[in-house]
Amino acid sequence: MFKRSLILCLILFAFYVLAGADAKDYKIETGKLEGSLYKIAIPVKWNKKLLLNAHGGRPETIPISADFKIEETQNEKLLKEGWMIAETSYRRNGIFVNDGVEDLKILYDFIVKNHGKPEKTYIAGVSMGGKIVVKIAEEPKKRFDGIIAHCAGLLCEDNDTSMCENKENLKKHTFKPNIPILFYSNINELEDVKEYISKAGSSKNTALWTSPRQGHCNTNYSEALKAVKAISEWVENGRKPADETVLINVLRTDSLARHEKNGIFAKVKSINVYGSLVVDVSRIDLEKADIKQDSHFQVTFKDKKFKPLLGHSYGDVAEKEWIGFITAEDYLMVAINWENAQKQLGCKEGDEIFIEKIMDKTTE
Repeated sequence: MFKRSLILCLILFAFYVLAGADAKDYKIETGKLEGSLYKIAIPVKWNKKLLLNAHGGRPETIPISADFKIEETQNEKLLKEGWMIAETSYRRNGIFVNDGVEDLKILYDFIVKNHGKPEKTYIAGVSMGGKIVVKIAEEPKKRFDGIIAHCAGLLCEDNDTSMCENKENLKKHTFKPNIPILFYSNINELEDVKEYISKAGSSKNTALWTSPRQGHCNTNYSEALKAVKAISEWVENGRKPADETVLINVLRTDSLARHEKNGIFAKVKSINVYGSLVVDVSRIDLEKADIKQDSHFQVTFKDKKFKPLLGHSYGDVAEKEWIGFITAEDYLMVAINWENAQKQLGCKEGDEIFIEKIMDKTTE
């Protein structure tokens, strides 16, 4: 009888241990809000800090989405610390500013009504979302306390046909932010940000971090977490971050890619909202396969073959052209600029694709 009771206790103990291992430190709430979708990650014990994500422009042809990744990102660590994190899809896709400003305010007001008022609220905007949050910072302070503007698309504007490239749009700013803005830009995208900071003049509300990487929004999760900590330290304790170069390098050694037949067999790790493929290929893998920066390579899945350029970001090729680049997390992104690569290649998450160097006539 004792032996049987002991076995039962051990089984129950194992069950509770496993259940605890699977238990999350947060719950997810999703829904629709005045034409936009929202997702809120709510920690078990809220520390009264709120982070809103303001994503960049998306093709009008894809569904709106408020989804954001949590596992293995800065969001996972922030949730464990008690931060609430939320995102709006905006009411539509495309390039715009004012709708994004309003949708972020609507989401904030919804959270206050249903979950209580946060003590501090920050917004992290990327690309077009960076322009949206800078515009919010220029409004009278009401809801938000601090801004992170990753690779801010300061030339984006409503009804803009230039795809955020018209320099005249920069003049529409007031250059008078009323809350702190931490700009974080890649080295090749500093011109407009530096001009904004210069025109802001004596404003104490701007700081600039520079990533020495080339690309667009080419920063990683560790750097994003550091930026959140920096803006909160600035707002809450008055410690303004220094203008400096910020780089936390990731060089993966856990790639499961197989090097065979003069190429690389690798699995699709994930597919983002744009239909771009995150492939389990590291910078080291590309070097082993002799696939060089600024050269074309071939990607194959079943009977489909395409030849992306190995560049630094989507914008290195024209719209609807294939591009590949190593992300700041050291994964290979395979994409089409402003189109869905997954649909054209026909693969899904977990599928294995083949990547190889394109042999010219002198090397065949």
